[in-house]
Amino acid sequence: MLPRSKTSSTRKGSEIKRLFALLGLLLAGSLFAPTVALADVNGFTVTNFTADYYLTNADNQGQMRVVEKISVDFAGFNHGILRAIPGSYKGLPLNIRVNSVASATGAPAGYTASTQNGNEVLKIGDPNVVITGPQEYTIDYTLQNVVTFYNDHDELYWNVNGDQWDQDFDYVTARLHVPPDARLFDQQPRCFTGSYGSTTNNCTVTVGNGLVTVTAQKLSMNETLSFVAGFDKGYFHPATWLDRVRDYASSALQFVVPILLIGGIGFIWWLKRGRDARGTGIIIPQYDAPDNLSPLEVGTVADFKVENRALTATIIDLAIRKYLRIVESDKKGVLGTNKAYALQLLNKDWSSLNAWEKELMGGLFGVLGENELVDLADMATKLQAEAKSIKTLVPLSLTERGYFVSNPARFVAVSVGSVALTGLGVVWFVPWVRANLIVTIGVIAGALVFAVFYHFLAARTAKGVAAEEYIKGLKLYLEVAEKDRIKMLQSPDAPYASKTNAPAHTVELFERLLPYAIVLQVEEQWAKKFKDIYTSPPDWYTGNYAAFNAGYLAGALGSGFSGAIATSFNPPRSSSFSGFAGGGGFAGGGGGGGGGGGW
Repeated sequence: MLPRSKTSSTRKGSEIKRLFALLGLLLAGSLFAPTVALADVNGFTVTNFTADYYLTNADNQGQMRVVEKISVDFAGFNHGILRAIPGSYKGLPLNIRVNSVASATGAPAGYTASTQNGNEVLKIGDPNVVITGPQEYTIDYTLQNVVTFYNDHDELYWNVNGDQWDQDFDYVTARLHVPPDARLFDQQPRCFTGSYGSTTNNCTVTVGNGLVTVTAQKLSMNETLSFVAGFDKGYFHPATWLDRVRDYASSALQFVVPILLIGGIGFIWWLKRGRDARGTGIIIPQYDAPDNLSPLEVGTVADFKVENRALTATIIDLAIRKYLRIVESDKKGVLGTNKAYALQLLNKDWSSLNAWEKELMGGLFGVLGENELVDLADMATKLQAEAKSIKTLVPLSLTERGYFVSNPARFVAVSVGSVALTGLGVVWFVPWVRANLIVTIGVIAGALVFAVFYHFLAARTAKGVAAEEYIKGLKLYLEVAEKDRIKMLQSPDAPYASKTNAPAHTVELFERLLPYAIVLQVEEQWAKKFKDIYTSPPDWYTGNYAAFNAGYLAGALGSGFSGAIATSFNPPRSSSFSGFAGGGGFAGGGGGGGGGGGW
């Protein structure tokens, strides 16, 4: 093989270098070209800004039609222009109404309007069309409340192009068309140029033929042309209180209408389906539960949902029925001695229990054998799944048995916050709503009103109302002393009726109704009636106590035990400690988080 020549190797190396240089140029072009295009969207000049102002007293405080012709020269590639028009003047709404937007040069003139920082912002153009070079836009809109009132004259003091443009202006012209019936004030109209606060008047004013013409040239970015023209008193009139009502009526309607529409749907729905059937309205003292309902079911009929105290009462009821034992003990802590609780399994045969009682026992004891104990301190988060299942199962069961019109769980579980988020979703996906702050607030407020009515859509049937009145009678018996109850029954205006004599006070009666008293939050009143009923503590509750009575038992079960076991039913909260090792942190315990994705 012949050796490769030095000249050939050099030539090939040069070609490779040129190839890499070409690839580098192409890569640089692809990287920087979009950036340049984006940077140039504001890199244009306004070659001519002409505004015609047609002022009348169609509104007593001055109504003015404005026709702006804006000629621009795009240096780069644009979709269109933005025009921000202030929405108020001296604290009064200008009630902007856009009549039309057009382009004499054929540029896309479609627009969207939004409210930003007190301005009505018109976004003119088409996001799918790119334009460049000279273009012209005509914006036609109407304003109100443009005139200011003084002792000796009325005044129009106006900014023409505005001082919040990032572009230079070659020519700016304003033509005020003086109403035929109005007379200009003796003082000559004046003009000013420059940035905000400038008193420079590099501008000219001419008056004649019913026109006040104001011109300026070579205004830099953030510089505006302003003019002031006075009128004799009489043509315009200061606002009355009725005028002010009319001025704000539009904004008020934009706020109120979404509330009435969205909230009104919720109200009508509640009116038709969310009210209980008619009951007797008469409460009779009752000495047991209606229809042999369990404490958990009584609480659900009364509250439309399963409260944690009803779950606690169910455990106490299971203890009274000898399925388990509640064991109280003292536990020393940093701040002193606290009560601690454990549960001991007494009966492994659960065949006679209903579905949720079996689920609760399974969650408490699992595969443990009889006489084994579980510490409540170790139950935190363990029973959450069971509690969630029971809170779904019981309302559904009561609905199927005819106590509710429809399952109340689907209504009471809806939070106001979740419906508010739904309102925000509507705002986000409907551009017109999102663009108007007042409408946005109205939609969210309407969603909140709807949420309130939706929350109360749960309703009882005639059977459910009869059970609720029966439960009220049971609560009356549990909480009111005999002599006070007799007095209430004798009142001619009270919605109560008498019944046969109450049953004798026995330990069995106290224990049988104690879970119901806990559900109805009257356990302390119930215990007072049985203060000295116990000669010895019950075998289903043991603890370290110097003296035992019904009051001690009700107090321990209604506060200490209920508070200890409620932790097991509640979902976990964010940690209040550091997430570092040793600080008590856990997955999901921090603030924030959530999820995300692309768009």
